[in-house]
Amino acid sequence: MDLNAVNEEWLLGQLDSADADLGELVDVLDELVAAERGSEADEWAQAMFQKLVNAEHADKALQVLEWLAAVRGNVSDVKASVEKLFSNDRNALKMIEPAGFGGGLSVAECFRRLRHLRSLKKGMLCYNETWGFGIIEYIDFFYQQLEIDFSSKSGEHEMAFSYAAEALEVLEDEHILAVKHKNPEELERLVKEDPAEVVRMALRSYGAMSVARLIEKLVPSIISEAGWKKFWDGARRGLKEDASVEIPKKRSDNIVFHKKGLAYDDGWFKLVADERDIEKLFERFKEIIEKNIDSTTEYARQTLSDRLSFIIKGAPSARPEWKAEGFIYARTFGIEPEDLDTEKIVHDLVESDLVTTLDRLPSRQLQTLLTILLENDREAVIATLSEVIPVVSHPVLNEIMAALIGNGAEDSVREIMSSAVARRTASAPMLLWCQRSSDYVKKWNLISRGDLAFRIQEVLEVNSAGAILRAQNQLRERFQQEEWLHDVMGEMTDQQRRDFMRRIHEGHGWDILDRKSVVAKILRKFPELQDIILPSSSAAPKKDVPVTSIRSYSAKQRQLERIMTVDIPENSKEIEVARSYGDLRENAEFKYAKERQGLLMAQGAQLAEDLERVKPTDFADAPGGKVSIGSGVELEYEGGTVETFYILGVWDQDEALSVISSETRLAKALIGHTAGDEVEIPAGVCTVKSVMPLSDSIKAWVRG
Repeated sequence: MDLNAVNEEWLLGQLDSADADLGELVDVLDELVAAERGSEADEWAQAMFQKLVNAEHADKALQVLEWLAAVRGNVSDVKASVEKLFSNDRNALKMIEPAGFGGGLSVAECFRRLRHLRSLKKGMLCYNETWGFGIIEYIDFFYQQLEIDFSSKSGEHEMAFSYAAEALEVLEDEHILAVKHKNPEELERLVKEDPAEVVRMALRSYGAMSVARLIEKLVPSIISEAGWKKFWDGARRGLKEDASVEIPKKRSDNIVFHKKGLAYDDGWFKLVADERDIEKLFERFKEIIEKNIDSTTEYARQTLSDRLSFIIKGAPSARPEWKAEGFIYARTFGIEPEDLDTEKIVHDLVESDLVTTLDRLPSRQLQTLLTILLENDREAVIATLSEVIPVVSHPVLNEIMAALIGNGAEDSVREIMSSAVARRTASAPMLLWCQRSSDYVKKWNLISRGDLAFRIQEVLEVNSAGAILRAQNQLRERFQQEEWLHDVMGEMTDQQRRDFMRRIHEGHGWDILDRKSVVAKILRKFPELQDIILPSSSAAPKKDVPVTSIRSYSAKQRQLERIMTVDIPENSKEIEVARSYGDLRENAEFKYAKERQGLLMAQGAQLAEDLERVKPTDFADAPGGKVSIGSGVELEYEGGTVETFYILGVWDQDEALSVISSETRLAKALIGHTAGDEVEIPAGVCTVKSVMPLSDSIKAWVRG
């Protein structure tokens, strides 16, 4: 705009126009200030304010007063000026103090709050972070409060003007909650037919937010918890081609919605060119692949070449997988990054911690990387891989084997595997590969199925963690497949079958539930092996069986039942929900759920073993005359103090009733003594005053 044409007469004349935009006139005042004509702008703004007051346009006058007070700081007593402006409007006066005038808020915030309060009308749809969706039912100026019907509360809720100015949002017609209120059938249709639009609607309504926050907003008010996974899968598919929505890799990061919209053109690639965060660049590259974005334009290819060089040269030494991933995307896009010493960088990748690099990359990228490495330094790569194969995870091993075989190194693979199997050094992932690659095992004459089963038994007895433990668990699951188990044992000799059965029955690689399940499957096919698990007549003398009260035994049973019927099924649901959030490498909820699954399974197995080992009793057959499990005992200390204890089973304890476990040091010191014996116990020396049967109250406690 030509500021030379702006003067007081022009500004005041604009106020007389019916279609005048006061906001645009305030912008002109800002431009005058920027052009170092601030004194003129201040003077003319005062004239505009006075004209609007005289014309009784209070809200427009308020807008000019806000500029004078908040932008220019030219109003000495802001609260008094606002009160004077609304001196003829009692209702408006009731809102000035709740808006914060005269308090500690900034002048601009006070004006914002006052404008917000002035905009509130009966029947408006509104939203509060605590109470959710509501409808304004009444505005009580006398008590300076609103009466709002919130959907989450029964009856109307009173909200002070001061709180409403801060925390009550007026909903536009396009807000998702307004749509739900006015047209629920349409929203329900969108949830089923166009979930992507529902997500866009939520982002337009609430702004950028994480997936977790999105779930809070939509579940269960708009989408049921059970329907979330299907809805989110559909929404992701629908948003795949939408450049205006960016779904992050990490669930904790915000989904970003570009309200002005984006297209996958050179403007979008300009965002890529300006990006300096390597992880975000990888997200852009994935987006190009997943959404099949045209990257063939000269600007797109130059941008990708530049950013790939930036990644490969700039990745820190602690993140070698970033350099590797840079080469992978370069191969995927068919681009040769410029100004790179590729031979040296590849050599460094091979010579450095290759296991870490391979473990950190997605499995789908490994064959591409290994092919690149083999093309550049074949002998060094094969030599290095022969060293890392025994220690990598099964998914990584799968890709290594496929890459080597696919690039003409099958003889090297056969030699590596044959040596490990013959020397009994094959890891759990290697044996799992053998188990799942029977064609190669047979072609290379590597190992028989029966011998492979024995090797698997051996590795199951090794304490492991991480990737090796996961491979062990997958091998252990194989034993639960009855058809495979019968086929493998059918190829064994009679003596091999007996040795195999004995190893399962006596080995340390099984928890009690899995062992019983596998043994039962074997006996269905080979019942003649049951003598292996039956006690021999020449067996060693039977050890005393630990006992506990019926009460404590039942409590353990209930604990096991809860774990198996409630906790584990709930955990399985948690895993499925967490899996729906995306990339499992960055999914903390999935990792936590899987860790909890392991703890629950271990806890359940231990409880089952304990319940198998310990027997419940009511102690009715406890011997009399001497201290034993199931008896009471009176102890007398020097000085005449007397204490009574009831010695029960291994899991029994109740301080209020003086019940102690037979496993305590006190119980072990007392058992076997009779009345009159002097005994040294943890608390000192005492005398057994009397030995007595259990009282009625203790018997009732025992029975539960």
